[in-house]
Amino acid sequence: VGSAAASAAASRLSSPEASSRVSSAVSNLVSSGPTNSAALSNTISNLVSQIGSSNPGLSGCDVLVQALLELVSALIQILGSSSIGQVNYGSAGQATQIV
Repeated sequence: VGSAAASAAASRLSSPEASSRVSSAVSNLVSSGPTNSAALSNTISNLVSQIGSSNPGLSGCDVLVQALLELVSALIQILGSSSIGQVNYGSAGQATQIV
């Protein structure tokens, strides 16, 4: 992905539509629980579908980049609102399996 495409995707994050999609993604991920791998997959699929339908001029790659940026935004929102206790560093393998 070129820097121009990445810059354009980042600028689209400030749109009301992106904010709405990120809010929905946060809601879906939080309500599904931390170990529901299907929730992550469904969230990505929903983002790709919504972004593609509302931005017909974007390439498939641009849609995917936008969806992943919005997913990262949702995850940052969740982490920023969380109270994190002791971190189990040994469970990294389990986390990668969920993803």
